[in-house]
Amino acid sequence: MKRKNEIEISFDESIAYLLKKARETLGRSQDFIAQEAGISRVTLGKWERGEKTPNSFDLYNVLKVLKWESHDFWEEMSRHFESAAKPLRIAAEQNKIKAYIERTKKKHS
Repeated sequence: MKRKNEIEISFDESIAYLLKKARETLGRSQDFIAQEAGISRVTLGKWERGEKTPNSFDLYNVLKVLKWESHDFWEEMSRHFESAAKPLRIAAEQNKIKAYIERTKKKHS
């Protein structure tokens, strides 16, 4: 199994945050949402902890139970993820620049 990078982890954490927040706002249990969406409570729990990325079909069903239009979810997801991932992208770019400088120094030494 492929190990996730920081950006992928951030993506899963954004989904986790939004799903858990929506479920709690409705005052529903994981058991209720999972049963209505046709998935296991264990699976929903993994999504809400950011441990697993939901597949699109199951996520769509969960969003229906949460009374959340998929396009509205993805708009919110995009805002949340871009905000969370921005520092990671900046750090990655800085590391690329540092690595380039180090390679250049070694070539000219």
